[in-house]
Amino acid sequence: MEDSTFILKIDSLSYGGRGVGRRADGKVVFVPMTIPGEKIHVRIDKEHSSYIQATLVDIINPAPSRVRPRCKIFTSCGGCSWQHISYEEQLHWKQDILVGEITKICKTIPDNIYPPVASKKIYGYRRHARIQCLYEPEFKMGFFIGGSNEVACFEECPVLNNTIQKTLTGLSSILRRYPVYNLSEINIRAPQDDVLVLARCKGRIRDRDISIMDKIYNELKISGISFIVPSPHRRDWVLGQRYCSYTLTIGDIQIQMESGFEGFIQANAYINNAMIKYIISLANGSKRLLDLYSGSGNFSLPLTIRHRQTTEIVAIDNNKRLVHQGKLNARKNKIKNTKFFCMDTAKAIQVMAAESVCFDTIVLNPPREGAKDVIDNITPLGASRIIYISCNPTTMARDITTLISHGFKFKSIRLFDMFPQTYHIESIAYLER
Repeated sequence: MEDSTFILKIDSLSYGGRGVGRRADGKVVFVPMTIPGEKIHVRIDKEHSSYIQATLVDIINPAPSRVRPRCKIFTSCGGCSWQHISYEEQLHWKQDILVGEITKICKTIPDNIYPPVASKKIYGYRRHARIQCLYEPEFKMGFFIGGSNEVACFEECPVLNNTIQKTLTGLSSILRRYPVYNLSEINIRAPQDDVLVLARCKGRIRDRDISIMDKIYNELKISGISFIVPSPHRRDWVLGQRYCSYTLTIGDIQIQMESGFEGFIQANAYINNAMIKYIISLANGSKRLLDLYSGSGNFSLPLTIRHRQTTEIVAIDNNKRLVHQGKLNARKNKIKNTKFFCMDTAKAIQVMAAESVCFDTIVLNPPREGAKDVIDNITPLGASRIIYISCNPTTMARDITTLISHGFKFKSIRLFDMFPQTYHIESIAYLER
C-alpha cells in the first residue's frame, strides 16, 4: 500500500485559502494552513481522481511571511483561514487569486488592475457575528468548524470588534448561570454605539426564558434583544429597540442608517466606506441609476446624496425587510429621489425591459451565486456603465464574460479587503458599453 505521507513544496494559494502543490507524480495537492514557498510534510486525507486533500504534518522550511496566529482555536475554527500569513502577503495572494480567476474565466484582463485597498484594522473589525450555542452540559459558544456541523468553542475572537466581544463575554456569564436550553444561535450586530442581540431558539419559549432575556437586556445594557422561534411557528419576543443606528461617513457627507435584528450590515466599516466612495466616483455624471440587489440602501442612498444631479435611483431587492428598511433610511435622510421596490430581480428586469425603462448606470451587488439570473437581460435597459460588486471572483468573472459578449468593455477591477485573516475576496469591476 502506498505511503499516505510525503514531502511537498507549496507553490500557490487557491480560492478557498488552501496551499497548492504537486506530488512527485504531478497530481495537485491542497493543504490548509500553508504558505507558498514552504517545504512541508503532509498526510493524505482523501485522494480523488484529479487531486488530493491533505493535512499538514510538519513544516520543514517555513515561509518568511509565516506569523503566529492570534486565535487559540485558529486551526479548528472555520471563521479564519489565513491568520498564519502576514497581512502584506494576504493582500498579495488575494490580488493574485482575483486576477487569476478573471484571466482563466474571462480569457482577458481589464484595462486597469488597481492595487488592493487594505483594511485599516486587520483584527477587531467585524461589526456583526453569528455564534452557535450548545450546552455540554454548561453553556458554550463558537463557530462552525470548516466543512462540518461541529462547533469550535471559544471564549474570545480576535476579529470581532470590542463591543461584540464584551457583549459575548457578558452573555456567556449570564447563560452559564441561567441556561436557555432551547438556544441554538446568537446573532449580534454592533455597527457603532447600539448593540442588537438576536437569540434563535428551537422549540417552545418558556416564561423562565423570557425572564432570562430581561436579565440579559438589563445587565448588559444593550439596545435591543429578541428571542425568536423559527418557522413554521415563528414568533419573536423583543425588549428595547428593534433597530440599531449607525452613520455612513463618505467624505463630507454623513448618512444616518438603521438596521434591524435580521438586517444586513457590511462587516468592515472602513472598507465599506471606501467601496462607497469608489462607486460614487465610477457613477459620476449618472442621470438615472439602477441598484440591483440593493439591500437597505448601503450604496444607493450615498449615491443619491452625492450625485444630486441624478434625477432618480431605482433600488430593487427581493427581501421585504431590507426594502422596508431602505425606505425608512431614505425617509430618515430626507431622500426623495430613490425608490425602493421589493421584487424578484430577474422579474423586475423583464418588466422594465418590456416597458422600455432605461438607465445610464447599473450597480450590481449580487449574492455569492452571482447575477446569472439577470445578466443576459440587462442590455435592453440601455445602460452605458455597469458597476459590479462581488464577494465571489468566480461567479463575477462568469457574469463579466457574458457582459463582454453583449458589447461591454472591461475597464477595471479593484480589490477591497473586507475580511482580513480570511481568503474571502470583495472586489468591484467596472464596465462600459
